[in-house]
Amino acid sequence: MVDAIPGLVWTAGADGDVDFVNARWREYTGMSAGESSGRGCWKAIHPDDRAAVQQQWASIHASGRAGEMEARLRRSDGAYRWHRFRVAPSMGASGAVDGWCGLNTDIEDRKRAQALLAGENKLLEMVASGCRLPVVLDALCRVFEQVTDECTCSVILVDAGGTHLQQGASPSLDPEFTRSIDGRPVDVENGPCAMAATLNEQVVCADVATETRWSSYGWCRLALSFGVRACWSTPIRSSTGKVVGTFGLHYARPATPTPLHQELIAQFTHLASIAIMRVLEEEALEKVRSEFAHVARVTSLGTLAASIAHEVNQPLCGIISNAGAGLRMLSSVPPRVENAEETVKRILRDANRASDVIARLRALFGGKPSRTDLIDLSESSREVIALSLGELQRHRVILLTDLPSSLPAVRADRVQVQQVILNLLLNALESMRRVDHRPRELLIRTAREEGGRVLLTVKDSGLGLDTELAERVFEPFYTTKQNGMGIGLSVSRTIVESHQGRIWATPGHSGASFSFSLPEAKHQDA
Repeated sequence: MVDAIPGLVWTAGADGDVDFVNARWREYTGMSAGESSGRGCWKAIHPDDRAAVQQQWASIHASGRAGEMEARLRRSDGAYRWHRFRVAPSMGASGAVDGWCGLNTDIEDRKRAQALLAGENKLLEMVASGCRLPVVLDALCRVFEQVTDECTCSVILVDAGGTHLQQGASPSLDPEFTRSIDGRPVDVENGPCAMAATLNEQVVCADVATETRWSSYGWCRLALSFGVRACWSTPIRSSTGKVVGTFGLHYARPATPTPLHQELIAQFTHLASIAIMRVLEEEALEKVRSEFAHVARVTSLGTLAASIAHEVNQPLCGIISNAGAGLRMLSSVPPRVENAEETVKRILRDANRASDVIARLRALFGGKPSRTDLIDLSESSREVIALSLGELQRHRVILLTDLPSSLPAVRADRVQVQQVILNLLLNALESMRRVDHRPRELLIRTAREEGGRVLLTVKDSGLGLDTELAERVFEPFYTTKQNGMGIGLSVSRTIVESHQGRIWATPGHSGASFSFSLPEAKHQDA
């Protein structure tokens, strides 16, 4: 009757040694009753689980009470599957334990589902928290290898142009094997991964030893040299169907995908797509942000035209005047050399002034790639003010500054921070343009805040700002100006927040304040 039970049944004596296994046990493990008796049955348990199960069994045996254990049990074909071992004591007439009865139940599907769910949640958390793509893809491969048997996993990326393969992740493959694929053209002749990317369909190589494709590349010979006997490659697609990578499975024996494999491959290629597209979308967004910020800088350039002309014109006029004077001094008889030498020095001074103005303009409007350095907000403010003096004078603005030199440095992109200061300054000038009944005063000050932050405030005496406007002025394309584009303050917020800072407006009836703060640099040495 015990042999008719579909489960794996076994019994043990009072000493804990197995003395009987049913027919189902023998069929499943491929071990005879003699091989399974005593402690021989331990050989069917996965080596990595054996010590823990032996320890648990010893504890259950010593307690004399029923218990449970979980371990991987070897099937007759050599594959291991998870089983739950339920064991209960049998009592003799005296009330003492005189034997044990055990039942093993296959829980492989449940364990796989649990591991898969936990792995998916972990991967999605990594993507949501902004983990680097190689780290996410490495974890993805490891999760797949955990829930399947024998295979090693890889993710190969396709470059932005769709023309070449790039390494993604392959934690369990020989690095030399994956390096040989890196940089290969996306072409049907360059192995299963390149073919899958080219055709946008799954490519299955069930037995590398008998495969006839990719002979011109020599991929089969290469794969066999690294112990790869089977390879299946599936395209990873974006939401629009574009191939952004391939998901590869490698086996040390000939193999073809089962329906379970195909189901898992579909799940994991979707997860890989989410991770890859998140990075590609962030890169595209950063490019748009950079171009948007450059547009704002160029837009500001038009507003500063008068100031630029004023700043450059003054030293140029000085150069022309001094050059004429020096020429007259050298032409006189006798030449007045000493006076001419002083005049040449003044020419050099004025030329350097003009050069400084041009250098500041090139830095501010050049659109160079972002670069972070230790910067002094007070000094950065002085440089922006120097560029804007002509505009301030043209608007008859009284400039007040409170820019201490002892502030901690912040780590930021100097050009971007100066763009924010310039945007706030120009915004203040615009708000005071129609003020005629009182002085147009502009205060720019910097200070150290609590919590390890450095503050910059631009306060004007303009028409003021109500509470509702103060909450909306940083929204993209929102403007209170008749001919405004609504991008200056929006770009300023993007820049400040990208430096882990915050920016805000403080409303008032006779003027408004715009402020931003940035965290102090952890290391103040340059």
